[in-house]
Amino acid sequence: MIHLYQLPGAWGVSSVSPFCVKLEAYLRFAGLPFETRFGDPRKAPRGKVPWLEDDGVVVADSQRAISHLVAKHSVALDERLSASERTLGHALRRMLEEGTYFGMVWLRWGDPKGWAAYRPILVGMAPPVIGGAVIGLIRRQLLGQLRVQGVGRFEEQEKQELVIRDFAALAQALGDKPFLFGDQPTSFDATAYAFVASLLAFPVSSPARDFAEKCENLVAYKNRVTARYFA
Repeated sequence: MIHLYQLPGAWGVSSVSPFCVKLEAYLRFAGLPFETRFGDPRKAPRGKVPWLEDDGVVVADSQRAISHLVAKHSVALDERLSASERTLGHALRRMLEEGTYFGMVWLRWGDPKGWAAYRPILVGMAPPVIGGAVIGLIRRQLLGQLRVQGVGRFEEQEKQELVIRDFAALAQALGDKPFLFGDQPTSFDATAYAFVASLLAFPVSSPARDFAEKCENLVAYKNRVTARYFA
């Protein structure tokens, strides 16, 4: 049995972390049996969620976990893709994980309205009594990291535009197809779905979320994957 260690979900999404949703989506796409368990980041192999335990083998990081599943379980989701499709998928995945992600972190952790909605969810996951203090410390650390990364130095409108431009590119790449590269999902859909679902589900209005809600193909994509694989 594969055990997936991740943070719990909220707002109808299986985890508050898009990287956890990504790995769970991949497992579901691949049809591999697995169980989810609470993943405490303090006990994580690399200090972050998610991670897998597969027959005693522990694999941290969502992308490394996918590579492990491909090698051990002969998962062939991406085998039909052409070289150009793999290149585009790689570029989209890196855009979302290394660019869009930081804008979405700010929407939850930095924006006062977003933080007011997100904080109670996080406090519920933290140790009793000291939960609020721990979450406050993590928030200060994350906002400091955002400033070092660069997004934290942007004006509010610039932060929103970063996310908007990335989701506009994703919507253009998806077009009217059921999935990014045809009628069946690939590993790149696991990332795309995770980020689309995470933004659309967050219960705080923002220019970025409002833009995504107007992208009919992204909304339909989120609903399609949810109904087919997460129902």
